Amino acid sequence: MALRPPLPWLLATLLAALLAMYLATSGLQKAQAATSAAAFAILLVIAGLRSNSPLWRRGATRSMATPRQALWLTTLLIMLAYFWCALAFYAVYLGTSLRWQHGWEYGSAMLLVAVGHAIYLWHLDDPNASVSTPKAIGRAVALAALQAVAIACGLLWLIQSGKLSSLKGDWAANQLFLAGGFTVMCLSVIIVKTHSALSERLAR
Repeated sequence: MALRPPLPWLLATLLAALLAMYLATSGLQKAQAATSAAAFAILLVIAGLRSNSPLWRRGATRSMATPRQALWLTTLLIMLAYFWCALAFYAVYLGTSLRWQHGWEYGSAMLLVAVGHAIYLWHLDDPNASVSTPKAIGRAVALAALQAVAIACGLLWLIQSGKLSSLKGDWAANQLFLAGGFTVMCLSVIIVKTHSALSERLAR
C-alpha cells in the first residue's frame, strides 16, 4: 500500500484515551470520561484528514494513491474506531463499578463489526480480489455514504432525546455512542470525498 497511517503513534494515543476513559468512569467522573471519548474521536478524525487531504488537492498526482488504497486506509481507521469502542464498553461495564445490562452486548456487537472490517481489509489488500474491482469499490463508497447519513440521524436523535444527561448507568454508553458515531460518520464522509476526488482525477 502506498498509504499508511502513523500506526505506532496512533495506537499509543488511542490506548491512552482508553485508559483515561476507564479511570474516569471508575471514579464516576462524567466530564472527564466525555473528554476521553472526545479525544478518541478527534484523534481518528485527524488521522483520516491528514492521510486523505493530500489526495484532495489539485496538484495531487495519480501515483499518490488508487481508490482501492484510499478506501483501505480509511476503512482501517473505521475498524480501529469500532475496536476501540468495543474495548471501552468492556473496560467500563466489566472493569468498573458502573453497571448497565447492555454494556457487554454492545461491546460484543462492536467487536464483531471490527472483526468484519478486518476481514474486509484483508481481502481489499489484494488487488485481484473481488472486493477490489472498481464496481465493488463504488458500492463500498455508496454504503459509506448511506452509513454517514444513518449515523447522522442517529446522533441527532441521541442528542435530542436527552440521554447524554442520563443519571442511569448508561451515561458512559451514550458518550461512547456519540463519540464512536461521530468518528465513523466523519470517516465515512472522508471515504466519499476521497473517492470522488480520485475518480475525477482518473477521468481526466
